[in-house]
Amino acid sequence: MSRNTQALVVDAKRSAVQGISSRGNTRFSELEELIRILESRAVTPVFQPILAFGTGEILAYEGLIRGPADSPLHMPTRLFEAAAHAGFLTELNMLCARKVVRQFARLGLRRQLFLNVTPQTVLEVKDDVQRIARFIRDCGIDLAQVTIELTENQFIPDRSIFRQALMLFRGAGFRVALDDLGEGFSSLRLWSELRPDFVKIDMHFVQGVSEDRVKFHFLHSLQQIAEGCGSALVAEGVETEADFCILRDLGIHNAQGFLIGRAAAAPVSVLPAGVNRLLKASASLFGAETRS
Repeated sequence: MSRNTQALVVDAKRSAVQGISSRGNTRFSELEELIRILESRAVTPVFQPILAFGTGEILAYEGLIRGPADSPLHMPTRLFEAAAHAGFLTELNMLCARKVVRQFARLGLRRQLFLNVTPQTVLEVKDDVQRIARFIRDCGIDLAQVTIELTENQFIPDRSIFRQALMLFRGAGFRVALDDLGEGFSSLRLWSELRPDFVKIDMHFVQGVSEDRVKFHFLHSLQQIAEGCGSALVAEGVETEADFCILRDLGIHNAQGFLIGRAAAAPVSVLPAGVNRLLKASASLFGAETRS
């Protein structure tokens, strides 16, 4: 979707929103704020590092987004919920993707970029894959650096059509990640059908794994599945040393969370000293009872 086309769509939806206002819809002020953000492109990228246990280095950065600091739509959850209600989800998604790619290039982050994209957006822009690829290359980024991270708890009514759309992106050179395995649409069935390069495990199954035998065995099983189908796991929400060590010893491929680094406009390029210490430890420091 070109910027001119997108502007026309926004204008059309603005008229629809104004019609809603005349009927006294309580969401009107939020929708007006959303339109203001879209028209002024007032979103800011931030990046969170993803650690590769195998190399002990930063594998990638996930590109995240924030609305204006003084806006009720500052946090991404509120921002994307408002866009979904108003029918602006693809317009917002593409705006954020362009902003993230440009800023990633400006920062010179020579790692993988995990780029959040909704399934709806994949379907709606599938005919623009080559134009999107050209934009990314023009920013100085190799397509092999970019992983499309499928986000949002959206129901996919026709998996075969969605798979065909996703194959257009893979054929252009993009990698694919499923977000939040165990939450929303990211199911084991979708994993088997899409064969993603990365699978991100919902933080519910990660946080507290050092004290929870069920979570431990769940992650152990996922690791075995990942090895069998050629996907690399990313454990989300890693915040404690105890959980970190369990993940390390289980052979989970990658980890993301506050312990490794928070999302920031200028993200860390060097791992914290505490994380390096844990990586170099020869034996597990925690969770001995978890294995029993």
